[in-house]
Amino acid sequence: MTSDSDDFQLPASTVRRVVRLLGEVIAAPGGHHEKKAMLMGGLCELIGADAWIWGVGQHDPENVPFYVAFDRGNIDDTRFARLMEAVNHPEMAEFARPFSEELALTGSHLTRLRQQINRDGSFSGSQAEQAWLRANIDGVILSCKPLPGGGFSSIGIYRNAGRPIFNENESRIAHIVLSEVPWLHLDGWPDERGSSAATLYPRLRTVLNLMIEGWSRKQVAHHLALSENTVHGYVKEIYRHYGVHSHAELIKRFSKGDGGDVPK
Repeated sequence: MTSDSDDFQLPASTVRRVVRLLGEVIAAPGGHHEKKAMLMGGLCELIGADAWIWGVGQHDPENVPFYVAFDRGNIDDTRFARLMEAVNHPEMAEFARPFSEELALTGSHLTRLRQQINRDGSFSGSQAEQAWLRANIDGVILSCKPLPGGGFSSIGIYRNAGRPIFNENESRIAHIVLSEVPWLHLDGWPDERGSSAATLYPRLRTVLNLMIEGWSRKQVAHHLALSENTVHGYVKEIYRHYGVHSHAELIKRFSKGDGGDVPK
């Protein structure tokens, strides 16, 4: 399928900004988290984005895609929680299916606009769309790069509700920038990349992401309008799923892995 952007080339001024950004990121001090933040800050300036999240994900054509966020920009805790609810909305399985199938088929780094993923327009007016709007997000660019051993480096780039959605040229700029830093996609992930989390129900995935962010059970209950007893039950199920016994152990599981890489 062709589009008006197939022959699109970046203006020379934009090319210079892209090259300069990539060079500055490579030369900058700091680790992968700092470099990702620097890269995404520059990319957001280039395409007029308001916020971003970078993490790892698992795509399954039959289920809601699962993401574990590790870095984010311009997203406070409340908005992050609402975004996780939107990502894990049950309707997202159907809307995300074309992208999941394309990723499985190609095994390549892909970048897509939300309107390219949901070509029939069924997302508009859906309950899932309302969940995204509650997170103050309308325009979305999703960029995923397969990782060795399974999973994807997943980057969500967002525009606030009420602003024009991203267009194909802006998505192309994002893909050019993000595909030129394969080392940033490969670095900084724990052994636990969300593969086992993909089997959790969407509500548990949301609770899991909030817990990884350091939220207490009381905070989770308040935000999700649930009783603390209900959240306590969810937490017990999450602990049982991962074979851990505390919040600290759960965070360690995602930040350092389960120890399987260390000889006994």
